[in-house]
Amino acid sequence: MALDSHKTQSERIADQVRVLIMNGTFHPGQPLRQEALSEQLSVSRTPLRHALQSLAEDGLVEIAGYKGARVAKLDPGMIDDLFEMRLLLEPLALKSAFGHYTKLDFAKAEMALDAADSEQAPSSLSDLNWDFHFALYAPANRQTLLKTIEQLNKASALAEVIASSIVVRPRKSACEHRQLLQACRNGDEDGAVSLLCEHLQLAHRDIQDREER
Repeated sequence: MALDSHKTQSERIADQVRVLIMNGTFHPGQPLRQEALSEQLSVSRTPLRHALQSLAEDGLVEIAGYKGARVAKLDPGMIDDLFEMRLLLEPLALKSAFGHYTKLDFAKAEMALDAADSEQAPSSLSDLNWDFHFALYAPANRQTLLKTIEQLNKASALAEVIASSIVVRPRKSACEHRQLLQACRNGDEDGAVSLLCEHLQLAHRDIQDREER
């Protein structure tokens, strides 16, 4: 994925580290040593430090004072919180978007779904998943709400990767997503909200099932 020229250096570094985490180069609990990471990415320590702080805010990294940073570990309680918050906020965003949709919004959502059909890399699947949901929420034009939902999505995407559910869900998600998109196209607000809630509950359950194995 091309880097956004409008992003700051620390944001671009955060994107690079996020991809390394999501694709399994770094594992849960693994230390992220700034000196080694700085050399690996050919970046200076200051923007790297800001990048790690940003990833910590998204729940992908844990920073423990003098011990430095490490990839976050899966915490069942945290996962429950993430999905409970998503179940509250994402239906709100979806409801707020109804009445504001254009053909372009639906086209963006469908493009994300089509791209996901042929994608295998966990980091790219995660990005495309967010692109789809964002296309359906963005018309609400509620920036604080959307930013919060994006952070929750990034954190729960890491949980899906750690639990290996992101690589077993694509076909399920594709079907669930297309049903949700069709309900939005049909103007069926209640149906769309019901499908979204079911989709989030199933994703949560898949993580729990994988963790119990």
